[in-house]
Formats: sequence, C-alpha cells, structure tokens
Amino acid sequence: MESRSIAFCGRFLFGKDVLDGARDFLAQLGVKEANAVMINDANTWKVAGESLSKSLLESGLERVETTFVEKGAVRLEVDKAREKIRSLKSCVVFGIGGGVNMDIAKASAFLENSRWITVPTIFSTDAMTGINATFRPEERGVDGKAHEGDYDLTVGPPLACIVDTEVVRSAPWRYQAAGFADYIAKLCAIEDWGLAYARGKDEDYSEYAITLARSQVEYLIANASRIRKMEEPAFNAFLLMMMNDGFLSQVGGSSRILFGSEHMVAQGLMEEQHREHVKGLHGEQVAIGTILMAYLQGLDWLCVKEALEEVGAPTRAEQIGLNDQAIIRALVRARAINEAWIRDRPDIYTILMEESLTEESAKEIALKTGVIQS
Repeated sequence: MESRSIAFCGRFLFGKDVLDGARDFLAQLGVKEANAVMINDANTWKVAGESLSKSLLESGLERVETTFVEKGAVRLEVDKAREKIRSLKSCVVFGIGGGVNMDIAKASAFLENSRWITVPTIFSTDAMTGINATFRPEERGVDGKAHEGDYDLTVGPPLACIVDTEVVRSAPWRYQAAGFADYIAKLCAIEDWGLAYARGKDEDYSEYAITLARSQVEYLIANASRIRKMEEPAFNAFLLMMMNDGFLSQVGGSSRILFGSEHMVAQGLMEEQHREHVKGLHGEQVAIGTILMAYLQGLDWLCVKEALEEVGAPTRAEQIGLNDQAIIRALVRARAINEAWIRDRPDIYTILMEESLTEESAKEIALKTGVIQS
C-alpha cells in the first residue's frame, strides 16, 4: 500500500438549537476569517440561514453576506458564489440546506481557496461531509469540461459540519426518507466496487471502509421503522451515519463506496422525470435504483425494499411520477450512462458493464421486484 494522507471533517456541532452556539464553535475552530459567505435558497434562509447569520455577526465577523441558489447544481450558481467570495476575501463559506447548496458551497470555496462549513437542514443525501461536489450535465461544467451526465468535482472535506437536530426534525419527512435510501444504496456500491477490483479496473479497495459501511447499512435497515418514528437514539444514529461519508471515502481512498450501478439507474430515472416535468429527489431515484440493482446483483433486494417501505421512501414507479415504460427505458439506458461515467472515471466499473439489459430483461427485473405492476 502506497503512503497517503487522510483528511476528513473532524469537527461537528450536533444537537438541539446549536445554531445559537455558532459563535463559540467558530472560536474553538480557530476561525480567523473576517467575513462569511452563506449559500442559501429561499427556504433554508428562513429555517436556518437568518438565525445563523445573526449568530455569526455576534461572533465578531465583520460582514456576512448571502447568495441564493435558484438554478440548481450548475456552473452558473458556482460562478455567482465565487464572485461573492472574491468580493469578501478573506471569508469562510457556509453551505446551508441540502445537497445542492452544500455542493455549490464546497466547489466555490475550493476554487477560491477558502474554507467551508456545511450546515444541513435536511438529510436528503449523504453529501454533507463528502469530499466531492456533484453537478448536472452541461456543455461547460464547473471544471471547464463538457459532461453528458452527472459529474463530480473532488474538493476535499469541509472544515466542520453543524447540525441542529431540531431543524432537521421539523423538515418534511420526505427528505430524510430520501437520504436514508441514498445511504443504504452502499450495499450495491460495495458490490460494484468489489467487482471493479476483481476485474482489475480499480486499484483502490478498502475492506476497512467497506466493513464500516456495511455494518451501518445493516443497522439502518434493521431500524427503519424506529428511524421513521424519529425515536431516539435511532434517529440520531441515522443522522450521525449520514454525516460519515467524508470519512468513509477518505479512509477508503476512493469515492466508489458512495455510488455504483444504482446511481446509474437513478440518473436515468432523473432524466425520465425531467422529460415528464416531474420534480424528484435524488434519494428517491436512488431508492428505486437500489431495489433494481440489488436484484441484478443477487443481493437481498426484498429486505432492502421492505426497509425503504418502512421508512417511507418510494419503491414503485408511480410513487416517483413515472410509468412502467419510463422505468424500463431507464434500466436499458443505464449501461450507456455507466460508459459515460467511465470516460471521466475509468474505475467506475459496475455490474452494468457485464449485464447489458434489453427491454425484455429490464421489464422482467422491474416486474419481479414490484417496481412496475404490469
């Protein structure tokens, strides 16, 4: 094993009403920046941004300014945030909300050599401490390159993560159910990573990271109903596990533990939703993708499906606003999506590269798992 440094988000402020304690937390972190830039949308400003802004000003920061995300995870929003960061140097950047806001904060701060702190208000994805920022396809992406599908920018870990558990508890449950699905998708990702390693497509493979991830996924599946009821300590365990991705990917030496074939299917489902003008959540797309790919991989897909049902995540086509043919099209297209990802990351080899799905085989999988009904 070659020597490498391992860095991950090492400081967390976690608990009830902790936004009011941001002043003391910043002092503990040794934050010396004079200003702050906050990445919000209209909703996160109301539920957390405004109160955090007041707390930051009380901490002694000279200026705290906000940029509002309107277009989603695209270059335009990153450029807008970068301009604000440049105008307020030196500054620390706060990403407040869900995956999109955090990804924009991560990328803009990284590209401007600033430090960033994530402040999740919902747990719809497992991105709050991850080392990557994920963006939608564009002719010219954040990295200056053209991308046919979703792509990642590696940015490293955040300085810290602040989680006010009361803010998360008050959020619509749909978001937390989606995050639950995004996390247990690691079952498929682990299987795909092992396949890539066995085929000589990926030199990185961490049994330590996989052992940790698998044990956490098993806990979540076994306690899905308790998590749905927001019972303590199961609900807090869920939140803490969701904050663990940055550590898993860094200690594992690869982000492969975070996504696999289920995310390829999820991208196809997202494209189908866009075509039908259906607004979906990433974790909801991943929920369906995980059931389908767990079946293809020979895993216990029924156990996965039951846990998703218990937690309130979608398991059927109509629950994400799609018909049977849309599911079949997404499954058939999944290999092409995998091939597009491989052009950027040759190590992202999954079962889809060995099990090319026809319309007939895709329909059979979707029917047997109950994702479609006829």
